[in-house]
Amino acid sequence: MNNEQIDSIQSLIGYKFNDCKYLTAAFTHSSYVNEHPAEGNERIEFLGDCVLNFLVGEKLFLMDRTASEGGLSGKRAAIVSRTPLARIVDELGLMQYLRVGAGVNKNAFSAKARSDVFEALIGAVYLDGGMDACKAVLEKIYYTRVIPERDYISELKNYSNKHNIFLFWYDIYEAGGMFVAEMDAVGHRYSEKGRSKHEAEKKLAETVYKALTEADSR
Repeated sequence: MNNEQIDSIQSLIGYKFNDCKYLTAAFTHSSYVNEHPAEGNERIEFLGDCVLNFLVGEKLFLMDRTASEGGLSGKRAAIVSRTPLARIVDELGLMQYLRVGAGVNKNAFSAKARSDVFEALIGAVYLDGGMDACKAVLEKIYYTRVIPERDYISELKNYSNKHNIFLFWYDIYEAGGMFVAEMDAVGHRYSEKGRSKHEAEKKLAETVYKALTEADSR
């Protein structure tokens, strides 16, 4: 891979490699290795698959502490499957950087083959920068595409109705160029700020929902 291609990938994923050999290997298909002395991406893809499963599992576990083991497993299986991974590879245009052998049409690769490229990329980031680097890359290019934003306002309403919890919402007001939303719930006052009234309200609902469900699980 040339420097321009490496720079383009790094810009897309928001991570700069310390050792670009990992990135080059991640974008080297076995068909290319058959014709050139190079390291392919199969081993790195295996590692990336392991890292991705762990980090996504951790993310889902921390997002919803009330979810069951079965629910978490099902959700993780859905969002680390070949279809969403291949879609992200397509959206980012990563296939154009994959090195393949002569006569191999990478534009005809299956969803599984394209998803392997994503897993190899995560494996490369892990080898170069560790778990924290992988988390940052996933936050930038992955989670926003595969995990729908939760409707905490509705979840909080349903939870409070189910458990007979009275919620008192104060009027949202503006202060210091930000909007402030406040609420009383089970003897506590909660407050959050946002750039809009709706953002402040969403953040407040998330804070209160998590506080109530975490207290309930203890």
